[in-house]
Amino acid sequence: MDLTYNDYFTTSGQGRYNWKVHLKQCTQSPSSYYEECIRAAKIIGESTDPLYLMFSGGIDGEFMLNIFKDAKVDFKVAIISYGVYNEHDTKYAFKYCNAHGITPEVIDLDLEKFITSGRMIEVAEEAKCCSYQMTSVMEGIKKIDGNVIMANGEPQLNRMPNGTWEWEEMERVSSYRNWYALHNITGTPDFTKYTPEQFLSLLEEPLVKQLVNNELDQEYQTTVAIKQQLYSQHYTIEPRYKFIGWERLESSAFFEDNKVFESFAHLREMYSGAYVLDYNDVCQRLTKWQREIRW
Repeated sequence: MDLTYNDYFTTSGQGRYNWKVHLKQCTQSPSSYYEECIRAAKIIGESTDPLYLMFSGGIDGEFMLNIFKDAKVDFKVAIISYGVYNEHDTKYAFKYCNAHGITPEVIDLDLEKFITSGRMIEVAEEAKCCSYQMTSVMEGIKKIDGNVIMANGEPQLNRMPNGTWEWEEMERVSSYRNWYALHNITGTPDFTKYTPEQFLSLLEEPLVKQLVNNELDQEYQTTVAIKQQLYSQHYTIEPRYKFIGWERLESSAFFEDNKVFESFAHLREMYSGAYVLDYNDVCQRLTKWQREIRW
């Protein structure tokens, strides 16, 4: 299984000046985002290996699980537990599983040991990742025997000071792709944009078009602000704060004593690339071929 369908989404280079994203065009006119997500789930479901949907407790993961249920694709659920450190987040995942008769596979990871053993830095350097919060997820998914599907990396649009909108892809988010490739993990970290049609259909969603046309409240500066509304068009999803799972550890003396943030300074310097395209440009790039633009 390709990390994205037919490898339509690939990257090259590294760092803030050289990291780039390469996109291939859609092969058909996209339907709605919901319908394209159903189609993507069915494509992924063609694999003969078991599918493990990663669920930390966020609304992206819950949306993905609902999609696979609607697509009638068999799957298992995997939850990475840091014990008391991320129970404020995983409680939503366990609540969903209990409500739907799902027995999740729980992957226990001792965060403190992960840090003090030096393994956190090892994982980050292997994956070329500048985000310490992502390394524990990387370590956890290595323990899964099957296709690992994550609801990571949904296309994000940001409003510029002049009122225009740009798509921004972060190198750190894409480091999950490095980890999959390095350790031969099958599946995709990017279910929310697994096919080019999914990507384009999200950009063309009526709610997203209202946003980029500046027809919504001006306090909405990013698509993150409308994600709850977008997903709730098809499902009843309990509103919740966007957690990472490290919040409690980050507020502890342990975090400060072990200088976790400081230990990633060299990685932030090397792997903090961002690829930016105007909203209309990325739509065109997905619908027809155009010459690569260098930034």
